Amino acid sequence: MKPRIANNSYSSSSKLHKTENEVVQSQNLGAFYKYVNRRISYRPKIGVLNDECGNILTDDRDKAELFNRYFASVGVVDNEKIPSCNQPYCEATINTVEFDELSIVLAINKLKPNLSSGPDGLPPLLFKRIKSSLARPLALLFTQLMSVVFVPPEWKTAIITPVFKKGVAGCVTNYRSISLTCVVSKIMERVIK
Repeated sequence: MKPRIANNSYSSSSKLHKTENEVVQSQNLGAFYKYVNRRISYRPKIGVLNDECGNILTDDRDKAELFNRYFASVGVVDNEKIPSCNQPYCEATINTVEFDELSIVLAINKLKPNLSSGPDGLPPLLFKRIKSSLARPLALLFTQLMSVVFVPPEWKTAIITPVFKKGVAGCVTNYRSISLTCVVSKIMERVIK
């Protein structure tokens, strides 16, 4: 008798069908929309915007420049001065940071797999899927970077993306900015934290 080979596409579609039936049969509208929104990979583009003078902007470059002006106006410029702190916990310093494979894997496990990639183009899901292969090289890389007190310039950059909050979608003040940074730098920061 031949061994039976499981058809992964059938079993995964069967699970999907079962989950969809459960959502529909629950008669819970919130659960339905939550499920549907998780399955949608398309995110709509930003529509028409109005600038400070009331002009309607439809060109993507014009909209990007408007967002740039707005986010720059509400941001705070770093004066590179460390604020004074009279609290006792502020006197604690970090003498050493050890990067071991376990701490790297734990940091990768805390990444949200559905987030977008940063300037490096590497999504968090990639790191989650190959974490066992990456843990040792990343531990060595982070240790080396800390020993020479260097942070790659790419890790200091971000892709700024506007996210609609509430109100009129054509008003730039109804958006907040999020920074998409490199996943590798997020992992290093999480281990240090």
